[in-house]
Amino acid sequence: MFSHNKRLLYTVRVSESNPGRANLLLEPFRGQQGELAAACRYFTQAVGEDNAGR
Repeated sequence: MFSHNKRLLYTVRVSESNPGRANLLLEPFRGQQGELAAACRYFTQAVGEDNAGR
C-alpha cells in the first residue's frame, strides 16, 4: 500500500555543527505555535470529548 524510500533528494554534507542555526530551523515545529504543540492540543481535546458520536 505504502512504500518508504530513505534516500535523500539531495546529498547533504555538513562540515561543522551550528546550534544557533539548528534552533532557528526547529522553531516552527517545537515553538509555542508549532506543529507539535498543535498536535498535543488536538489530542487532548479529542480525549476529553464527551460526545462519542462526534
